[in-house]
This record gives sequence, C-alpha cells and structure tokens, in this order.
Amino acid sequence: MTLIHVWYGTESGNAEMVGDEIVATLEEAGIDTKLSELTDVDVDDVDEAHLAVLITSTYGEGGLPATTEPFYDALLARRPDLSSLRFAAFGLGDSSYENYNNAIKTMSALLVELGATQIGSTGRHDATTGLDPAQIAAEWARNDALPLLVPAEERTPDPCPSLDNDLFPWNDSEFQANPHPWYDRARELGPVHQTDASTFVILGYDEAMKFVKAPNMSILEPNGEGQTPFGAAFNNTVLTMDPPDHTTARRVFSRWFTPKLIKQWVEATRESMTGILATYEPGQVIDAHYDLGVVPTHTTMAQILGFPDGEVEPLFWALWNAMLIQATDPAPGTEAKSVESLNYMFGVTEKLLKDKELNPGTGLADELIAASKRGEITERQVLENMVLFYMSGAPNPAYLVGAGFEIFAERPDVFRDYRDKPEARERIVNEIARLNPVELLLTRFPTEDIEIAGTVIPAGSTVKFPIGAVNRDPAVFDHPHEFDYERPMETSRNLTFGLGTHSCAGQFIARAEIDVIFTMTAERFSTVTLTQPPIRVMTDRLVAYDKMPVTLS
Repeated sequence: MTLIHVWYGTESGNAEMVGDEIVATLEEAGIDTKLSELTDVDVDDVDEAHLAVLITSTYGEGGLPATTEPFYDALLARRPDLSSLRFAAFGLGDSSYENYNNAIKTMSALLVELGATQIGSTGRHDATTGLDPAQIAAEWARNDALPLLVPAEERTPDPCPSLDNDLFPWNDSEFQANPHPWYDRARELGPVHQTDASTFVILGYDEAMKFVKAPNMSILEPNGEGQTPFGAAFNNTVLTMDPPDHTTARRVFSRWFTPKLIKQWVEATRESMTGILATYEPGQVIDAHYDLGVVPTHTTMAQILGFPDGEVEPLFWALWNAMLIQATDPAPGTEAKSVESLNYMFGVTEKLLKDKELNPGTGLADELIAASKRGEITERQVLENMVLFYMSGAPNPAYLVGAGFEIFAERPDVFRDYRDKPEARERIVNEIARLNPVELLLTRFPTEDIEIAGTVIPAGSTVKFPIGAVNRDPAVFDHPHEFDYERPMETSRNLTFGLGTHSCAGQFIARAEIDVIFTMTAERFSTVTLTQPPIRVMTDRLVAYDKMPVTLS
C-alpha cells in the first residue's frame, strides 16, 4: 500500500491546518498517510520516504517560518542524497509582501538540488483573497497532487467531490449577485458535486442536456415531501405534473401558441410599444425593464387570455413575492408573504373569471371556461392555469428585455447591429438569454438510481442544475462569460427556457415579443444610456430588475 508523508512547517498554525486537510483528502482516496511537523523529521530518513507532500508558510518578507528553518538548515549541513524522493509542494503566503510564497520556493529548490523530483505545479494560497486555505489545499491535493503521486489503480475512486456549502453559498448576497466565480471553481473539480447526504449539483452542459429531460427525472419530490405553498397552489398545472398528466394538461392551451398565432399576438406588443414610444421625449428617463418590458408583455398576455390589463405593477410583484418561498433556504417570514401574495393573485383572477361568465369573449380564458362546462377540465384547473398565465406572462420576457437594454448601453455596437442586421437578431436575443437566465435553478428528483458523469445518484435525491453554470460551460462556449452573438445558433442551445417536456410553454412568444420591443426601439433611437446602475433583486432561484433607468436618444 502506498504511503505518503505529509510534512509541514509553520509559524502560526495555518500550515498544520492545511496538512490535516490534505491528509483527509488523501485518505478519502484510500491512501495511507503520515503527518509530521518538519521539526520531527530526521533529514537522514527523508530519502526513504519516497513520496511526500511538503507544506510551508512564508514568514515576513520571504523568510522561513519557525518550524521550517531548522529542517532547511539540517538539509544544508547534511546534504543527503534525495534521488529516491518524489514530492509535491504547497505554500501559504500573502501577496501584499514582495517575496510572496518565497519559503516554499526556497524549500523546493533545495530538495531538487539534493536530487529529489518535484511533481506537478506548486499549490499556493494567498491570504489576501480571504479564501479558506484548507479548502484550496484540498482541491489542489485532489486534482493536482494525488493523480501524480499515486496511480489511479491504487486509489479508491472518488465518485463525487463532497463539498460543503462554502462552494455553493446559496443565501450569500455576493453569491446571488454573481455566482459564476463559485461555479467556475467547482467546475474545476468536476461536473457533479454532492453538497449533503441527498443533494447533488450538476454543472456540466452535456450532463444537464441529457438528464434535465430524462424520463426518470421527475419534477415532483418523492411522496410530495417539501412542497411549498407556491407549489401546492398550482397542483393542477404543468408546474407540478410529469407525463402523461403533463402532456394532457399542456395540450389544452398549446394550440394557442402556434407560430401563426404568435404573429397575431405580438401585434398587441407592437401596439403597446407604439403608444409607449409615441409619448417618449428623447433624453427622458424611462425604466427599460418595467416600461419597455413588463408593460408591453403583460398587455400581450392579457389580450391572449381575453382579460383587461389590470394593475400591472402589483401583479408583477405579487408573483415575485409568491415565488420567494421557492428559495433553497427562505428567510423568516417568507412563507407568510408568499401565502398573502398567492391569495391576492388568485382573488384577482377569480374575479376576472366571474366577469367572463357574464361577459364572454374569444380569449384563452373563454376556451378553458367552455372546456370546464363540457367536463373536460375542472374549475380549479381553469383558475390555477389562468393565474399562472396572467401573472407570469411578463416576468421572464421582461427580464430579458432589461438585460438586453443593459447590454445595448454597454455595447452600442450590438444595439447598432440589432437595427442594421436583421439576420443577427435571433442570435443576439439567444446570447442575451444564455447569459441572463431568469429562473436560476432547475430541480429534478430521480425515480430510480441514476449515474451522471460516473457518480451514482440514489432515487429520491435532489438534483440541482444551476442554469447559469450550464449556460457558461467553457467546454461548450468559448470565453463563456463574454457576450458574443456570433456564436452559431446550433452550438448555442441553452437552458434559459428549460428543456424537453418541461420547457417554457411561452418561450416562442417571449422571443417574438422581445424582438418586437428591441426592433421598434432600435429603429427609432441610436443610443441607450444607463442613468444609474440597474438594481436587481434576487434569490438563489430567481432574479428581477427593481430599477433599470435609461435614456434613449
């Protein structure tokens, strides 16, 4: 059995902590280890170790720490033949000093001078980053040192890196504002990560594209456990159904969103935008998300249903508040806020449906009421579906409208291309969607044991697919964090509108609405200017603009 010696030299104790973490990482792989402080290592026995990990901090302006210096001096004095030693090196330092991480460089150079062979690149921790040195060291040991120190056949396979929530701090405001540095770090370890006994996070594009739509991946938690008030309110909609029930329920309204009818519906978007732009004075501050996104898209959905527009802003924020309960760890008081908002949404819609009974029309609401009278669907199904459509017709497309105008302000060339290159418009909208998903996590529950990227995931587990991570997988998208609409559509498919059976039913009308809004604006104006940074509100599950003030000129 392979034995790896882990030697550390320290001034304050950090190197010992790192040594403990590296030992734990190696032992998880079935490797025997021996942890020793350098003051306890006899230099005459070093060559007999054969395999070692050397850890040292740097003291002050590049000096050796208290327990490293005697070992270094003994090596210089004895100069043993270390030709049988292979070692990996990890250093701790502070880049605010000129000789950052100098001690590990000094120690490694001496070992090599005495005949030892350093394998792999030196791992380093920089105290100025604020990152946990033990976690950085564990990642380095797992991915850099271990594969070079020990052949794969001698290691116990690690089916899935087990990470604590420091890597996925779902409730952290910095993480919510920009989770991509966390995702990028985790991706370096692999596409699949287990965060607790029954939760797995999938970051890889290929894995997501295969398993999000797999028939053995349900959207329903086993035995209905953990259902939130929001989920319970929509038990008779596609949000909480798997096939074949999902297929039957979706068929009721899918014919209302054919390509031919979408062309008809977006005339409502065009009419709304005509009115908005007709009253706009160049240089006037306008909210690109609300005025140019929420209002025209909500108006469009209201016309499809045969409902009046109603009070648009309260309806928009009612849905937002109702969905807050869907967060991984909702804040105290969230459930009460969600229930209050759901009651408001259902109350408004119930009144509209009663008005429909007295004043029928030709909208989707009228068709569902008629289907209910024929016994094809229940009154509860009508109500839940109408709440869902009426409230959700604006948030997704409106967020992408806001994100698009933010990009147009930052990249005037893209706004110009939207006007001058009609053939590029679909790709521009697609790239906006790739970088700016509205719903940030897709969650599935396997109905049987499955294997994803070599990791066996038991039936009933929670499997999370962070859409932002999948949409920015560098294995698929070159320079994934950059806006590049030149990416071919056929290689730029993303998860923003979902995938497979549970993909967004309104995605095609959303794309059409967005195109109308951008085209009408680009044809009239040449410049979008942010008057102040946009304000977003977000959880780990969803995001919206609160304020998006711009001027058009």
